[in-house]
Amino acid sequence: MKNLLLITLLSVMSSLSFAQKNYYVSSSMGNDRNDGLSLAQPWASLARVQKEKLHAGDTVHFKSGDVFNGQLEIDESGNETTVIHFTRYGEGELPIIDGAEGKRGSALAAILIVDQDHIEISHLNIRNFRRKSLPNIADVNAYGVLVKNTGRRVLRGFEFHHLLVEDIYPIKAKKSFNQTSVTGIRFETLPAYSKRHAVNTRDVFIHDNFIRHTARFGIALRHKPSKIKGITDTNLDYDVDVRIINNRCEDTGGSCVLINGVWNGLLEHNEFIRSGALVEPKLSVNRGSGAWFFRSKNIVAQHNIAIGSRGHNDSAGMHVDFANENVLVQYNFSFDNEGYGTEILGKNKNVIWRYNVSVGDGTRRINIPRPESEPSRYPGKTIFVSDFAVPKRILSRDIFIYNNTYLVTSGSDPYIELNGENLHLWNNLFVVEPGGRLGKKFNLGWINGAGLDMQSNAFSGNVSPNFIQFDQQSVITALQFSGDHRNLNTFAVSESQSDLFGAGIDVPHPDFPAAGQGIFQHVSEIPSVDFFTNTLPDGQHLIGAGFKAVSNN
Repeated sequence: MKNLLLITLLSVMSSLSFAQKNYYVSSSMGNDRNDGLSLAQPWASLARVQKEKLHAGDTVHFKSGDVFNGQLEIDESGNETTVIHFTRYGEGELPIIDGAEGKRGSALAAILIVDQDHIEISHLNIRNFRRKSLPNIADVNAYGVLVKNTGRRVLRGFEFHHLLVEDIYPIKAKKSFNQTSVTGIRFETLPAYSKRHAVNTRDVFIHDNFIRHTARFGIALRHKPSKIKGITDTNLDYDVDVRIINNRCEDTGGSCVLINGVWNGLLEHNEFIRSGALVEPKLSVNRGSGAWFFRSKNIVAQHNIAIGSRGHNDSAGMHVDFANENVLVQYNFSFDNEGYGTEILGKNKNVIWRYNVSVGDGTRRINIPRPESEPSRYPGKTIFVSDFAVPKRILSRDIFIYNNTYLVTSGSDPYIELNGENLHLWNNLFVVEPGGRLGKKFNLGWINGAGLDMQSNAFSGNVSPNFIQFDQQSVITALQFSGDHRNLNTFAVSESQSDLFGAGIDVPHPDFPAAGQGIFQHVSEIPSVDFFTNTLPDGQHLIGAGFKAVSNN
């Protein structure tokens, strides 16, 4: 008993000796011989920060307006109740951490975190346009913030917010698209090498950041898959509970967001602007959808905006790559993405795509010169459901595409491809502006099992009869949207368009098992509102993503 009391007392004394401290760093006013514990005695360098032994509850403040060259390597952890926080102090421009301007050359990552957790980073400007390499460093990727889990233990508790991450480019471009992992904020988890050493990274919250000018990704999470029986179908083979909320990506060379190997991922209220941009064409991949999901389970993407994606392949507003299970894409606005309006590749199970608005997507043409590369072989498509997967093509099954609005703009000519098993196309509205055309080429693929179930879709304008004929109860209407294409309310159907009210089927909403649980507490399995947040009317089976509310004034 005495020993237990002694241990408890020592534990309390130990925690008191590591009372929460505030450290201050100023490259313009500081000195590394200072104690760093007051505004009057700040440190000067990132090297001095790394030298200090930080503890849970400590906060490191960088002076606003100052520039800190080199790499900030975070090599301590907080704990389950208290993080270690890196942020700013003072008024003015965000303090800059520039990994490309170190004394010995450019760092691979401006901020590097290896096998540490319970960390918060906020209100910093992070840059890493690599111009010269460190000695004996061959890696030509680049990162703003890189978090690596090498498999020693489960890592938990990361919050990165109110960051400006910009100018993230490698020393030189890699030849292979898939080998390029340049990212603004990136998490990497290595696969389990035994059942005993199966770990993951959990509880990641990335929000309210502005990321621009990267060679490929804005935000990326990748948990590499293991090949160990008993691990491959459990959440130990995935990163768990990832929230990416209210971020803006602009002019990234590739995609804004990659979710790869995530179990429970929420992508909400983000803006993806000009993915696949040509800001640094010789260093960037110059191709990318706003966001995409790969080998993940339980993913919700809602209330996001994707505008202006470019590239010779993919380049949708968002797309479901292959080998995912339980993906819900709803209430998103997609505008002027040249690849696809809806893109779902192979080997997926249970993908729900509902109450989204796609405007002017799928404009890419083949066999014409492109600014970033040779002519594309991949024409734009309004809906693209493919069996593409690696190492072999496998049909996706249980695909539900319903109550979406697709506007094909004047001068565009997107195709349609529907190649899946148990594929449902219900209550969608297809409107083609004068001078446009939809479905000149319509590819319907199928191998076995249930094929295409296409019911109660509405068509206006120049739509191929080869596409319409597969609808069991099609609605031919005369509807044109007038107004600014960037104004979401332009695409709300007026109740005067009576042929679209009551004409849709009563949708047997598919299951989404994760709804209402954990990070999806606010997500309903059965939708109660349309794209425009109007309550879905009882007994009126609407076609399209939503209607224009009638004012009571």
